[in-house]
Amino acid sequence: MKIQGLGIDIPDKQVDGRRQVLIDTLTQARATGFSLAELSIPSLNVIMNGELRPQRLEAIVAITSGFDLRYSVHAPGRTNLAFGRDPGLEYRVMEACLRLTGAVGARVLVYHSGLQALDAARSGTAPLPNADELARGAEREVAALRKLAPLAADLGVTIGMENGDPHLWEYAVLMRAGKGREALASYHARMRTAAIVAQAEAVNHPNVGITLDLGHLHLATHALGEDYLEAVSTAAPWVRHLHINDNFGLLDSGYDAESDRLIYGEADLHLPPGWASIPFADAFERLNDYEGDIVLEIKARYRDHLGEALANTRRLLLDNGHELHEAV
Repeated sequence: MKIQGLGIDIPDKQVDGRRQVLIDTLTQARATGFSLAELSIPSLNVIMNGELRPQRLEAIVAITSGFDLRYSVHAPGRTNLAFGRDPGLEYRVMEACLRLTGAVGARVLVYHSGLQALDAARSGTAPLPNADELARGAEREVAALRKLAPLAADLGVTIGMENGDPHLWEYAVLMRAGKGREALASYHARMRTAAIVAQAEAVNHPNVGITLDLGHLHLATHALGEDYLEAVSTAAPWVRHLHINDNFGLLDSGYDAESDRLIYGEADLHLPPGWASIPFADAFERLNDYEGDIVLEIKARYRDHLGEALANTRRLLLDNGHELHEAV
């Protein structure tokens, strides 16, 4: 791998619309030694009702341009071009996200793949979609990304579709609908890198690829009984951005508090690399042709250990012969 920089996510809940907290968090990121920060759009108060607010955007650009950092940007986690309630609004939100990404000079917009069709059934507002509806949702996402891709290219941005991880509530929704655990692979298809690769192939544009989240994939392959490293290899030709953090590959048991989850080793813990059981060295070997950034996504309760997380990641790369340039 040829890694251009090591980045850190700027969490939604930590910033929560407060500009001074954003400044303080970016200051910490640079002081710790990161060369890139991943901004989370929900924390910035710049998109409202699907529209980008220019004055608010100018204020954010004034902040970000004051740091010796490069940036990537994360779209809202709920944004869904396949199964969103209002496809027109979902499209406008994504277009606004792209324009924001370009305005801060970021090269990647992370978008959670839309291949998760359980939210409406969870809220009780609609039944589970049937097979035809699942297929139409996937086609709807492809059509939207094909339309957005030229704008992304004009802005110098790549859209990276991110893979997902399983949750206990998803199995509960399926059980209430009389479906077995094996159905999750259809209703939450973005857990499988092969499904996201199929979307990227269908869009067929150089500015649409994959953001591979190695932590999500560890949980997903354990839940599905699939081979982790083979799933990495499947994604590898399309990977344009990398998210890493550590976990134990265990499904949550319904507890949301990180303090409960950590003690039992459950769920998407977002631990510093090296704290749990993801085989990063082997995964990196499957991504040997990757050129781009690595972003560490670390939960708030572990932010005191960012220096250790960064050092562990550097060591994993350099000890295994990968190039690390850390350009800003």
